[in-house]
Amino acid sequence: MGKQGKVYKKGVREKVFMMKNRDLQYWIELWEQEKQDGVACNLFWDKKAKSYSEDKAKKNEEINPTVKLLQDRDILKKDSSVLDIGCGPGTHAIDMARECKEVVAIDISGEMLQYLEKNTEKAGLNNISPYKLNWEDANLADYGWEKKFDLVFANMTPGIYNYSTFKKMLEASRDYCYFRGFLQRENQLWDALDREILGEGFSNKGIGDKMYYALNVLWNLGHHPEIVYGYSEWEEVRPLEEMIDLYKQKLQIYHEIKKEDRRKIENFFTSHEKDGVVVEKTRSKSAAFIWQV
Repeated sequence: MGKQGKVYKKGVREKVFMMKNRDLQYWIELWEQEKQDGVACNLFWDKKAKSYSEDKAKKNEEINPTVKLLQDRDILKKDSSVLDIGCGPGTHAIDMARECKEVVAIDISGEMLQYLEKNTEKAGLNNISPYKLNWEDANLADYGWEKKFDLVFANMTPGIYNYSTFKKMLEASRDYCYFRGFLQRENQLWDALDREILGEGFSNKGIGDKMYYALNVLWNLGHHPEIVYGYSEWEEVRPLEEMIDLYKQKLQIYHEIKKEDRRKIENFFTSHEKDGVVVEKTRSKSAAFIWQV
């Protein structure tokens, strides 16, 4: 194999071969380097709570496609116990609760959980248990969550961002896991501002890394998840000051904001304001991993 390796030097096939031979520890160490500011993350999602709840109400889907996908695979059942990590205002928790025995719903944002409680009451459900909790800080033994849940569900949540938080997800499941995140994401305005503040190459830097790391970790643990891809586009319309404040909060999760950064942010969004509002357009590609523990 050594001689063949020289043939593919600097080529795609050698790169693939080398990646396949990385062991679990390699991916653990690579992924564990990821860091985020929990306080800034909390504040950012507090500010997103109202619009997320309104989006859920607007959809008012008769059939939640994610819930249907899980039912079709006989993963979500009437007697299922589900843990929803990063539940938000109940985007999926409420629809899952209609179809299963119980949902334990956790989120770092108190605002998200307030909307969850309102939406749960509106839906007439009594089988959702909300917890204000940073998943990173959750001790499974303290909560009695070790191997407790038939399904551990994590949809687009920043709560799982490194190996430690991902491993805990597997440890809470006694049967299935569902993990979905972005592979690609293009923000018309935010990406341009990222480049201005952080420099070229930093816009959406590492946006799909956690899915890449997670897949390699699963392979090394002997799991071969089903992968379901998704594509979406949407617009976010916010008042100028609100958009400025939201972007600052998002940036602060990973980057210390300086006085010069604040000036750039305010000038940038002001230049894109029309009739008092700023419109952000986003396109994305996502992947959902589904596997049995």
